[in-house]
Amino acid sequence: MDTSPTFRFKTFAVTDRRCAMKVGTDGVLLGAWAGTGDAPVRTVLDAGAGCGVISLMLAQRFGDATVTAVEIEHGAFADLCHNISEWNGGRITAVEGSFGEVDGLFDLIVSNPPFFTNGESSPESQRALARHAGELSPLSLVDYAVGHLAPGGRLSMIVPVEIASQVIAHAAINRLRLCRHTDVITSRRRGVTRSLLEFSNSAGPLASPNTVAVGSEEYTNLVKDFYIHL
Repeated sequence: MDTSPTFRFKTFAVTDRRCAMKVGTDGVLLGAWAGTGDAPVRTVLDAGAGCGVISLMLAQRFGDATVTAVEIEHGAFADLCHNISEWNGGRITAVEGSFGEVDGLFDLIVSNPPFFTNGESSPESQRALARHAGELSPLSLVDYAVGHLAPGGRLSMIVPVEIASQVIAHAAINRLRLCRHTDVITSRRRGVTRSLLEFSNSAGPLASPNTVAVGSEEYTNLVKDFYIHL
């Protein structure tokens, strides 16, 4: 199989040919948005890393950080290994398996988790595994983060706007504070469809939501260090 890169960014390229869930706006937005702030980021866990685009973005952004990229689906893991081996920055370790089996403390845990929470999964088994909110659900990420965030660490994810309040409430019960919240408008017709959420285990004020529209100046400023055409 030809595994040559199909998506080229400014400092890396990725193929997603064996990955059930392809490179998309959600992942790129999260990779550009997560962990922004003054707190140092030295250790990162990318849970459900897919082909590795978020891992590579975070390795680019945080030049001293080590990234553990965890992926359970074998085809996606093959793409992940290829993509990080082609990047000359190092510092990314691929792990095949469940993120829940990874030990250690992380300054930043990041995930673009599956969006199917009700109803049937996709009939294709690999796509079902990649998309069904079972093992890698937003709530399971919160539960994992409670015991695996370093002091002052943060958990970042992107979720459908319909379940954002549920995720925020579950985090609050587990003493994770919502420290950043950005709603995403993907088109004028559809309005807000996604929420970028970041939680911290440190004290501080609760975040009020702001909004970013895909294609806006704010969006361009977020992703300009990655997309070649910007």
